[in-house]
Amino acid sequence: MNEPSPTSATMLLVDDDPSIIQAASRLLSDFGRCRFARSAADALRLLRQEPVDLVLLDAEMPEMGGLEMLALMQKSSDLAEIPVVLLTSHRDEATEEAAFAAGAVDYLSKPIRPGVLKARVSTQLRLRRALAEVRRLSRTDSLTGLANRRAMQEQLEREVLRADRQRTATSVLMIDVDHFKAFNDFYGHSGGDYALIKVADCLRKAASRANDVCARWGGEEFVVLIPDTDRQGAMTVAEHLHQALAELAHPHEASPLGRLTVSIGVATLAPLNAEGTGERALGSVQDRLEDLLGRADAALYEAKSAGRSRSACAKA
Repeated sequence: MNEPSPTSATMLLVDDDPSIIQAASRLLSDFGRCRFARSAADALRLLRQEPVDLVLLDAEMPEMGGLEMLALMQKSSDLAEIPVVLLTSHRDEATEEAAFAAGAVDYLSKPIRPGVLKARVSTQLRLRRALAEVRRLSRTDSLTGLANRRAMQEQLEREVLRADRQRTATSVLMIDVDHFKAFNDFYGHSGGDYALIKVADCLRKAASRANDVCARWGGEEFVVLIPDTDRQGAMTVAEHLHQALAELAHPHEASPLGRLTVSIGVATLAPLNAEGTGERALGSVQDRLEDLLGRADAALYEAKSAGRSRSACAKA
């Protein structure tokens, strides 16, 4: 979910009356960018192109009314969380109840009163920002600032489905800090926390593309999701992480290597072939993810068994 600032929100005004679009657009300009559509069909098309922070939706339109459009939005995982304020010329209790039952967050009667419109929009944008922050915190590891395990699991599921559609490879790195218990025993837990923060910084440096996702998986273990990347590309990212840690040269006197290092297991899901079959076509998304993470974990064990501070690649 995007987090709109008071002057950077994107709104969509849906109404078949050009005069209302013109008047409301001027009122909403203080809050950011206002797009508009004169039919529900056009509005749904625009929303799928670019989700917005708030929809102001006319209840009575030809072909498809606002309540019908709202029902379609509620059925879409991409659109259901967008708040909708319903606009209607009716002021009866039944219409208001129907608006809230359909999923609207607020209800405004026409003719629109400028002060009321601006107050209601401001309230809904503030609520959206607050909700976005709550959700961000629930998906973020409080120590490192990386995604947490729950957020990574959700992202992995989405990525497998996306990569299936686009027939691209997807790779993961399973990472474990070497001799971390000994590090904690030697430097104390505050020193251990600081070391995990530094590892997280190196992870961001090594996996720096916009669609790469780094997560703290638990304890001293991390996972990196690298979309659109084959086995060779993933091994390159792993090498970049080793190099970043070598340049950091964070002391680890309880390790035979003398500095903070990690071991890495690499695993890849090959892309679907032209017939839509292959490794990915077998089993559910969850089964394939468990297999992918299991292979990465086995490769991590291989790297640690071989002496640590290295990467190992899982067999296909």
